[in-house]
Amino acid sequence: MADRTEEETTVLRIVAVTVALAAALTLAGCQGTTSAAPTPVQSTDLTSSDGGFDKQAVIGVVLLHDDAALAARLRTDLTDAGFRPDVRVAPASGAAASQQTAVAQLVRKGAKALLVHAARPSALTGVIQTAHDAGVVVVSLGDPLPATGTGGDGVSADYRVPSVGDDADVAATAVEVVQSLQRGEKPEADPADGDTTDAE
Repeated sequence: MADRTEEETTVLRIVAVTVALAAALTLAGCQGTTSAAPTPVQSTDLTSSDGGFDKQAVIGVVLLHDDAALAARLRTDLTDAGFRPDVRVAPASGAAASQQTAVAQLVRKGAKALLVHAARPSALTGVIQTAHDAGVVVVSLGDPLPATGTGGDGVSADYRVPSVGDDADVAATAVEVVQSLQRGEKPEADPADGDTTDAE
């Protein structure tokens, strides 16, 4: 092999450095941004002895336009209990569509539980299924969310907090349910009226 001139050697070095730099930039670009996906809570986890979810968890609250006082009460009570409430109140017009969007956003945000007072329960079945698939526990406030499908395999809320008493009573019961779920315990029946909070 013939001796290379100084000029040829310099060109080869430049080419080698350029190739190495291009490879490094390509690999760096493939990494993209790293953000951890929210860890879903499986309903089987909620009855395990190791607890349901972190006490600092996001708890989604999806309410109706008329629920302003309940929204404020839940925000305060959930915060006082150590949770991070994300309260969404649907407008008077287009409430069902707004609630669908709110539930989907809260699931993507990583909420571990959803408290839902539905404008039109049947409109939420698709997003409730999405929430269940992500491991989010759904608690119906007031009326139950109807199951869809046949044979009892439909989608509905996991638990229900009946509308008994005033907003303070509903909020207190809802927070107790969330605290039970957080500890990995199954919520108990509502002592006020004997109605079980388990929607199954």
